[in-house]
Amino acid sequence: MPKSFDAVLLIGFGGPEKPEDVVPFLEDVTAGRGIPIERLKLVAKQYEKIGGASPYNKLTREQADALQKLLKSRGLDIPVVLGFAHYAPRIADTLIELAKQNKTNVFAIVMAPHRSPASFDKYVNKVNEGLEILKAQGLPALEITYAPEWHTRPGFINAIADHVKEGYAQLSDEEKSRHRAELILTAHSIPRKMAHESPYSKQFEETCQLVTEKVGMPYYQTAFTSRSGKPEEVWLEPDLTQFIDRRTYETLAACVVAPVGFLVDHVEVLYDIDVLARDKANWKGLHMVRAKTVGTHPSFIAMLAGLVEEAQEAP
Repeated sequence: MPKSFDAVLLIGFGGPEKPEDVVPFLEDVTAGRGIPIERLKLVAKQYEKIGGASPYNKLTREQADALQKLLKSRGLDIPVVLGFAHYAPRIADTLIELAKQNKTNVFAIVMAPHRSPASFDKYVNKVNEGLEILKAQGLPALEITYAPEWHTRPGFINAIADHVKEGYAQLSDEEKSRHRAELILTAHSIPRKMAHESPYSKQFEETCQLVTEKVGMPYYQTAFTSRSGKPEEVWLEPDLTQFIDRRTYETLAACVVAPVGFLVDHVEVLYDIDVLARDKANWKGLHMVRAKTVGTHPSFIAMLAGLVEEAQEAP
């Protein structure tokens, strides 16, 4: 029989919504890793460069609202709710609220396009922890159906491609020349071992290939941002800022940086790309344009709606 969902759950990382929440948020993210508070306070200064907080939660809520509105227009009047790993509403709290409302059949979309233990498995574990809390509290059990992989879906690819084209439109005719400008597609760096033991690297490359085919640009570069962890641990490279540092004005005049691994703006985009990478590009004499994240692009929201509809119709 086809499934009939009571709710759609968008699962994400979360971000601090006000300056006083930044350090507690970082403590939550790094819990159990023994990172000194002094180090976290240094990291917190990155948020000062982007206005003191993160727009992640607000922008993800906008995606949820757009999805719910589109589903309703298509005859699926079901709520779209949020669950974050590191900020309210927490994943477990959202599951508790759904159970109290007798929403027992939930379709979950992890808001990360490329799967790894850090970007998908972590969220599934958080959901499982929440389900155990429901059981301990004697609340009704929830059935969770996860969305299939969607990193190659046309709606996702088209949204990125549209924003890449918008970025290139900001370049001069001279800069648009193949030999004077380049496209750099980025994602969050993770440990190389983790990347190669999961679909992460392959899926990122598949997304990049489809985006460049859609844009009509066979020449592109890939780079990574937001490296953390122990210095001796090997992470995916090249780092975006270091990559730009190696470019020379004599051979390159401009670049368009497209954060294909991120769905909305947050500190990894607004600081790592818009501050660090841009400062390096300016120092090198390069005109850097950062393409927008997919956000509420109509084709991306339509893709999310399609995932729900297909699962509803699946036998």
